[in-house]
Amino acid sequence: MATAEDFLSAMQRRAKMLAPSAIATFEANREICSWLLDPLARWAEAAYGKQVFDDAALGYARYCLGVAQAQKLYERNGKYMPEAMPEIMSGVYEDESYMVPYMWAAILIYVFWPSMIGHLFMYRDQFLRRLPANAKVLELASGHGVLGLLAAEERPDIHVDGFDISPPAVAVAKRLLAVSGHSGRVNFAVQDAIQVESSDATPKYDGIVSAMLAEHLTYPRPLFAALSKQLSPNGLVFFSTALESAQRDHVFEYHHESEPLVMAEEAGLRAARMISDTSAMPAGSRFLPRATAMILEPR
Repeated sequence: MATAEDFLSAMQRRAKMLAPSAIATFEANREICSWLLDPLARWAEAAYGKQVFDDAALGYARYCLGVAQAQKLYERNGKYMPEAMPEIMSGVYEDESYMVPYMWAAILIYVFWPSMIGHLFMYRDQFLRRLPANAKVLELASGHGVLGLLAAEERPDIHVDGFDISPPAVAVAKRLLAVSGHSGRVNFAVQDAIQVESSDATPKYDGIVSAMLAEHLTYPRPLFAALSKQLSPNGLVFFSTALESAQRDHVFEYHHESEPLVMAEEAGLRAARMISDTSAMPAGSRFLPRATAMILEPR
């Protein structure tokens, strides 16, 4: 049976320069990293075959190279330099050849980047394990679907709806879902879940996941309004975003942890918990890439 070790071995074969730091992060946090990688390895192999591990390692390497290049450009220009939104849509979100490797990388960063380990603990221990029995969970920009599938794996009583605007990403999520054993409780669909009309008929969720989405939006305030509209009175939100971290499709530039927090508060939410972590940066860098996560509640 496939396990986390299959991903680690593939890193040593296909991403040799990045493997030592990735494996060191995994080994230092083996329990929580295995919580993600062990089920993912089973699902990935069943859905895509053994080649998937090498494909994932190559996707991770390509992703990291792109991040380094974008950050270098950011340092030089002093601001994000994203592609225009039409090019982001066609060249990223709708391009299967780009999006599928990107999806593998987008989940592997949780176990290979030190700045994301705290997010994983928060997601499991302070979000999933605090949800009420038989909770309904919504994931915005569900991408690869792994966070939603992990929610179903951790909590056999909950139901998850995952929406994303990228057809290739949803195709990956559905392929993993089909072999996960959670098909009866998890649903993925191509849909923009941010465009929500406020009415008595608006579906309410006990838990909402918005992981690393806000920085991809031209104007993220409607995201927080959507979270508030769809959250039940006693619900929880797991929210995360990138600060001063450039990528080709990072559009909104957060500089301070207070900025997304203020947006959440303006939408009627409050932070119950918050973390912000970074990885080492070269001396003299103007910007400090961070990954910030919050547990939000209705105010």
